[in-house]
Amino acid sequence: MFKEMCQRLGMPLDESKEEGPSEVLTFLGMEIDSVKMEVRLPQEKLTEMRALLARWRGMKSCKRRDLESLVGSLNHAFKAVRPGRAFKRRLQDLMTTVERDGRRVRLNVEARADIDWWHQFGLRWNGTSLMKAVVVDEVFHEEMVSDASGSWGCGAAWKGRWFQIQWKALAGTSEWGIMPKELLPIVVAAIVWGSQWKGLTIKARCDNMSVVAAVQSGTCKEKWSMHLLRCLAFVEARVPLTMRVEHIRGTENVIADALSRDGLVIARSIMQGAEKEPEAVPREILQILTTPSQSWSEQEWSRLCP
Repeated sequence: MFKEMCQRLGMPLDESKEEGPSEVLTFLGMEIDSVKMEVRLPQEKLTEMRALLARWRGMKSCKRRDLESLVGSLNHAFKAVRPGRAFKRRLQDLMTTVERDGRRVRLNVEARADIDWWHQFGLRWNGTSLMKAVVVDEVFHEEMVSDASGSWGCGAAWKGRWFQIQWKALAGTSEWGIMPKELLPIVVAAIVWGSQWKGLTIKARCDNMSVVAAVQSGTCKEKWSMHLLRCLAFVEARVPLTMRVEHIRGTENVIADALSRDGLVIARSIMQGAEKEPEAVPREILQILTTPSQSWSEQEWSRLCP
């Protein structure tokens, strides 16, 4: 039918490009699977990307045009690698520091860390569900709430379990704005409760719209928030789990708000089945989450997400 319509309209078709009928078709460099309902990189593309990234891991500098080519390849790949967008922004930012194509660019620690993530973990997550674009009511397996105050700290709660973190106990957070402070408890929750959320989709309710938008898009302009988005994407890939953040009005976020303002008595009086003791948040987790530069292959990460 389609061929007949093209013939009537005078539209030429290249028969060498025709495929199917098939349950898996390749279109614009991506495999579209109508059975699994996902789009993914073809195996030959995966092999090419792994070889490309392996070469880049050993590089300390490059020409701008070569970096631009790498970013272009990652722009194509992240369509099939859901968390990939968080791990290419620093490469794009580095590219803009040099105007001429022939000039060399020094690959800083941050750029090498993102290349390392793509090589170590990114291509394992090959396949983005097509159903996410058409399903209106997504199924959530668990729901948690979180909040942060500018001065005291942050907290989160899930099924009677809870934790609090005070800013004065975290070196470096004094320079943070409210956005990374709101994002931190979501990332901590994914780590400390992740072992019980394996394979699940979690709804995290937050009263900060900037955080909701950043997690949905996988990117933002704020430096510390972008670091935490990368940490969250890393945890999602390693556990694995899927974290969705939805907005909740501040007047309804009573439990998490109390936890973030040293209002433990209020929070526990409202929280159904509240535990007497807080969830243990290892100090090493907070140290990594508040350190902007790291290698994703370091042993610390393996201990956090076994």
